[in-house]
Amino acid sequence: LASCALRAGVTRVVARARLQRALPSATGPELALVPESMAAAPHLEGRQPDLIVDATGRARHSSHVLDIPARVGPRKDVAHFAHFEGFRWDDEPGQVLIARRDAGWSWCIPLHERLSVGIVLGQDDAAQLGRSPEERLSAAVTKDPWLSSVVGSARRVTPVATYANYQLIAHRAVGPGWVAIGDAFGFVDPMLSPGVFLSLRSAELVADALTPMLARRTEASPARLAARLRSYGTAHGAALSAWLALVEQFYDGRVLALMRAGRDFMANGSGPVKNAVQRHIERHIGLQASGAGTTRRYSRALLQFLGRYGLRGVEPADYAIR
Repeated sequence: LASCALRAGVTRVVARARLQRALPSATGPELALVPESMAAAPHLEGRQPDLIVDATGRARHSSHVLDIPARVGPRKDVAHFAHFEGFRWDDEPGQVLIARRDAGWSWCIPLHERLSVGIVLGQDDAAQLGRSPEERLSAAVTKDPWLSSVVGSARRVTPVATYANYQLIAHRAVGPGWVAIGDAFGFVDPMLSPGVFLSLRSAELVADALTPMLARRTEASPARLAARLRSYGTAHGAALSAWLALVEQFYDGRVLALMRAGRDFMANGSGPVKNAVQRHIERHIGLQASGAGTTRRYSRALLQFLGRYGLRGVEPADYAIR
């Protein structure tokens, strides 16, 4: 991405950008670079940028400087993960494997010669596995027969990373002279791994919103920029909320129960109508889980309907992730 930006004519400044509230003004921006950050970018010639794009991830600089509240999801999980080499892999290359644990869930993601292994669970349950991230991940692998069979005698080749507070969406991501993208706007959950997709999509939406102004060389006043970007804030906020709702249906067991009900449905004999119904349901679940149809009204309504009326006696509570 950096190379692409440089080829497009961007001036890259290798320095930590810090923000502050701008001086109060009826027509001015809300945010400004601090003097030290301005000094690190002499090509600006002392002039504040027309638009500040907050891509600071979970640090969420713009929200913290402006005291913007956030909607916090119901889960308070912690994730520990690392990369391993020398693992055994019997599944398809690139196939992501997710498993429900007694507490939380785990993932195995093959990355060429390495395997990403992670656990996501409540903080109290994590504490029972050990004091340090290394102890917790090691204990999880040792105590879980499935994880042990995959990892085997593989060697950990990276430090164990830790993340927490996975479900958070800012109430506002657009203002005069600034916009937040990616995790700086909101992050949902590692379940289904939507983070990179949502971050890239948010950047695309911002670029699409600004393109007409650039093409017409319209004056980029803070208020005009905010007006152009308001639709992005609404659309991407809706996407984050849709992902949060989808992830919740995995955690409460509805999606896994529906998959179980679908297998039972097909096990009793197939036919043209049953096959068509099953393909239709699988397609719309796939559209949501891949990001291609997460916000589609019909796909969301179908999953909600099936989660209420299509479980055929399968109890979601039996498949819920604690």
